[in-house]
Amino acid sequence: MTFNLTTVGHIRCLRWLHNKSPDLIVGILTSKALKGYKKEITPFKERFEIMRVFSESIGFKLVSQNSLDPSYNIKKYRPDYIASGDGWEKVELEAVKKYRIKTMVIPLAKRHSSSDIIKKIKKC
Repeated sequence: MTFNLTTVGHIRCLRWLHNKSPDLIVGILTSKALKGYKKEITPFKERFEIMRVFSESIGFKLVSQNSLDPSYNIKKYRPDYIASGDGWEKVELEAVKKYRIKTMVIPLAKRHSSSDIIKKIKKC
C-alpha cells in the first residue's frame, strides 16, 4: 500500500484485514517504488512512521516494499493471500500468478480511496 494520504478508510481496511488474518503483514511502498507510479506526497519515512503507530495499535507487521512488484516480499514472507483495494497493477497480478498466491479484494477500499480525495482537493 502507498499511504500517501492516510485516511480513516485505510485504518478500517487494515482492521478488516487483521480480522481476516491476525498474522497480517502490510507492505508500504518506498519512494523508489512510487517513482513512475504515483506522485509521492508524504515522504516514505513519515508514511512508515505514521503506519507504525497503527501497526502497533491494530497488531500487524509493517514492512517496506521497494518495488511495485511484490515478489521479494512474497518470497520472504510466504503469504497465503495478497489483498488489494482499488485495483490490481499488472506487475502485482504477474507475481500472484507466478507464486500461485490467492487474492483478496478489500471491500471498503473503494469508499475510502485517498487517490479520490487527492482529486477532490485539486478541484478546490
